[in-house]
Amino acid sequence: MTASERNGAEATEPVLHGDAEAVAASGMPLPSLRVLQAAGAIQARKTPKQHGGFKRMWREDDVLVASIGAAISEHFAWNIRIVAEVMSTTRSGTWTALTASIADTISPEAGPLIRSAEDDWHLDLINRKFLFLRVPPIVSLLFPDAPPGETALILGYAASKDRFQMLPWLVGRPEGRARLSKLTTPAQATTAERIYKLAMASRANALSTASINISMQVRATWRRLHGLDAHFLQDALR
Repeated sequence: MTASERNGAEATEPVLHGDAEAVAASGMPLPSLRVLQAAGAIQARKTPKQHGGFKRMWREDDVLVASIGAAISEHFAWNIRIVAEVMSTTRSGTWTALTASIADTISPEAGPLIRSAEDDWHLDLINRKFLFLRVPPIVSLLFPDAPPGETALILGYAASKDRFQMLPWLVGRPEGRARLSKLTTPAQATTAERIYKLAMASRANALSTASINISMQVRATWRRLHGLDAHFLQDALR
């Protein structure tokens, strides 16, 4: 579903974008887009060409999600393999919920300068290891497995330079850990709880924190995808 459809316009067939448009709007090179697709984070469509064969095309939401991966790669200096794991192992529906949440904040009439908003979503990398999704309080209620009242949700941690290990939100509360021990093994649940506590302690006593406003990133990508200028304030320093 496109942003215009979420804003109440009549639902029509989604507008599809070619490789060049997707790359220019998201900032993600084509080989990296294909890695994201192979990981299951996004999905291209095959549309028939006029004279035979098929052409790869992308939905708007897939391009917006890809832009989040591009921001992770750029600002956290992570390679595409670990970025693909982050994007594909994050709880199902998370990135779609983000693109839906900003539907009312993107408009062709808005200026090209991308500004922050009170309800923006952020990704926080703690000590270059633990990745948190920071969301507005009302958004955290959309995720039933999330710890009550928690707006900084652990996504997981960089297990190596190429591997990201997801942490289930169930480990954030006692009843969740009890459910997790039944879904896995008591030993695995205990290990997940230990890492979760370490992650939360690291966040509270962080030596370093790197943050990305991914709502701003998505808004900028939406403008580019619709042929509009978009730039961040830091661009003026270049």
